[in-house]
Amino acid sequence: MLSNYFTIARRNVVRYKLNSTLTITGLALGLACGLLMILHVREELSYDKGFSKADRIFRVTSDNIGEKTRQWAATSPILGVEMQKEIPAIQTVARFHRPYPDRVFSYVPSGGAIKQFEEKSGYFADSTVVDVFDLPFVKGDPRTALKQIDAIVLTEAMATKYFGNEDPIGKRIQDDLDKRTLTVTGVIRSFSFPTHLQFDYLISMATYYRYTDKKDLENRSWSGFYNYIVLNNSASRSDVEARIPEFMVKFYEAKGETRKEILASRRTPIQPITDIHLHSRLEKEMGPNSDITYVYVFSIAALFILLIASVNFINMATAQAFNRMKEVGVRKVLGARKEQLVRQFLGESFILTLIAASVAFLLFRLAIPFYNELAAKNLRFGQPFTLSNVVLMVLLTVLISLIAGFYPAWFISNFDPVTSLKGKKSQASSVTLVRKGLIVFQFSVSVFMIFSTIVVYRQMKFFQTKELGFDQDQVVAVKLYGKEMWDKANAIQQEFQKNSAITNVARISTLPGDRFSTDMLTPVGRPDDASQLRFMWADENTLPVLQIGLKAGRNFVRKEENAHFPVILNEAAAKALKLDSPVGQKVVSLGDTGEIVGIAKDFHFASLHSTVEPLVIVQHPGQANYFLLKIKGSKLAETLQFAQSSLARLSPGSLFIYTFLDEKMARLYDSEQRVGNVLNVFAVFAMFISCLGLFGLSAYAAQVRTKEVGIRKVLGATVSGIIVLLSRDFLRLVLLATVLTSPLAWWAMTKWLQSFAYPIAIEWWMFVLTALLTVSVAVLTISFQSIRAAVMNPVKSLRSE
Repeated sequence: MLSNYFTIARRNVVRYKLNSTLTITGLALGLACGLLMILHVREELSYDKGFSKADRIFRVTSDNIGEKTRQWAATSPILGVEMQKEIPAIQTVARFHRPYPDRVFSYVPSGGAIKQFEEKSGYFADSTVVDVFDLPFVKGDPRTALKQIDAIVLTEAMATKYFGNEDPIGKRIQDDLDKRTLTVTGVIRSFSFPTHLQFDYLISMATYYRYTDKKDLENRSWSGFYNYIVLNNSASRSDVEARIPEFMVKFYEAKGETRKEILASRRTPIQPITDIHLHSRLEKEMGPNSDITYVYVFSIAALFILLIASVNFINMATAQAFNRMKEVGVRKVLGARKEQLVRQFLGESFILTLIAASVAFLLFRLAIPFYNELAAKNLRFGQPFTLSNVVLMVLLTVLISLIAGFYPAWFISNFDPVTSLKGKKSQASSVTLVRKGLIVFQFSVSVFMIFSTIVVYRQMKFFQTKELGFDQDQVVAVKLYGKEMWDKANAIQQEFQKNSAITNVARISTLPGDRFSTDMLTPVGRPDDASQLRFMWADENTLPVLQIGLKAGRNFVRKEENAHFPVILNEAAAKALKLDSPVGQKVVSLGDTGEIVGIAKDFHFASLHSTVEPLVIVQHPGQANYFLLKIKGSKLAETLQFAQSSLARLSPGSLFIYTFLDEKMARLYDSEQRVGNVLNVFAVFAMFISCLGLFGLSAYAAQVRTKEVGIRKVLGATVSGIIVLLSRDFLRLVLLATVLTSPLAWWAMTKWLQSFAYPIAIEWWMFVLTALLTVSVAVLTISFQSIRAAVMNPVKSLRSE
């Protein structure tokens, strides 16, 4: 019996080539897309779960409560250490501190040229991080590698970059900024699982403590360290959280704050390490995190595409069922029971699903490199073949074969044997209503995804084109590195200005798009109006280079004679300080008194995810970390070459590192841009899979109505009339799907846009464009079969059947 079922299934696949090809192609595409998205989601959900103590590791964060609550990922250097002393449930503390500025390391191999690189990804780290985070050492002694002063542990990639195939242990790397020599004491592999802890090197915390002022190390207000705690096996998160308020009172009373002030203005939440990647967007994060919203988006998109593929399978199977009416009739007359017929057709469904799954794996293998580039992921072909993933895929294949095959099997097994043996095909069959409903569902999903991609594209376009309040075009930022370069900054700036292509040169502490530091600013004589604001240090050329306008007062001048340091506020800062006539007023910050000399117009120095924050610009070029070069004309490459050679001459050994300001600002929206690109691709596939089903159904409809078409042509019907006749029912369904889905799509995208401080408006033309795209693709799909039927010789049409 089973052999017979397989033989019949094979023959039907070969006999109905078009139907089989469309069914397998649609299902294979759906499975391949679903597999990619499911693995994407599983990777996002697996961040930091590979640590052996993941369920007991928490990051200590800090909330400063005020008019604007700021939540910090980094906290005081001694916060974790003091917590461990006061809260017995804490077993271990592990801390990281990011070097500032980014390091420049060099190594001179024996008989070789110097190797010098900028290293942006590294930390000072406690020796306890080895055990807490299961650092996978391949060389060196894990017990002592981070305990020595001037010790550095490298990743394998960084060790290879500096030392090639040489054994790096014991080799010395020069820290060119601090003029210190670091000894390599260990090499570690990259983590085998995704984690928010991304670094290329770790320097022992003992090194930092050896060279840093004790006052800084004991500062209870400085958010400079990432404090992680490991709880005892018997402790719970609630145990620690219950003890934190009393600990905070004791910790901050040393600063002279009262109990009431501490409890009203400070919170110290502890954050599970597994929540950081998807649920954390705090100040001073280690790196950009993702968002749980996108996990939901990808999960729903994967489900929709799999459902579209299943619906496509059902539609094609039920349409094809009419071609097998005589076979079913014969089987029933010969004694086949209903459950046997259901098993037979479910078996055929499973065989087709299996073939489609095999094709899907091939497509998945081919698509991985493109998907990784598109989504900035690191999926690998071998990933699906873990035990859990194999079980998931087997269950998915079986589930889809059951979902897609059960209704057609039940429908076919219910054929009346007399009607079946007569081979009558009825357009008025009860299955027609179900099929129409499934078509509406397919195109509803396609409409939703098309509309979503239009909205995402428009929001991204808005980010790229919105006026930010400053000029970012043709502005190049050159990094200032090390004491030598800082000491010669004036000479380097003057040398840059000698080039006629460079219209102006400024010095600035922080680039737009980076995180600006925060501090308190207090109007003299009005302590109650103190506010925590963003700070930037600059020179007199900064506003002209960026073309930031002044609303009141004046710009900085080259040499201020005033005893007070000059300050320019943006409009938001003046409002936050509640100053009616701010120019000329005195303010205090970090113990120094300054004078407000101007009010700058608000400009977007951060991403458009948030509104313009209050900003204080202080004239202090000595704190600058970048030169800003405003370049004119088209000789950009030659100008950069001039800047590089000038720097090499005036500050030998310094690296020439630069970035274009407009490109830096564009990178602020990489996450949304990637999600938009991925959704664009899957929206195309969703529409394509839907159209495969529509193509097959229109072919079947044309076949069923072949004789009708012939009679109509004999009676004088035109080709255009026949095309409209065969197409209108399908187009009505597509239009119905558009109308039904539009409100849901509007609601969903409105919710998504609420996450932006500057959302675009959803306009009527977006719905019209979605409808036109959907209907146009549907018309092209249907037209092929409709035109083919309409131009057929009526003599052949009337001889059919």
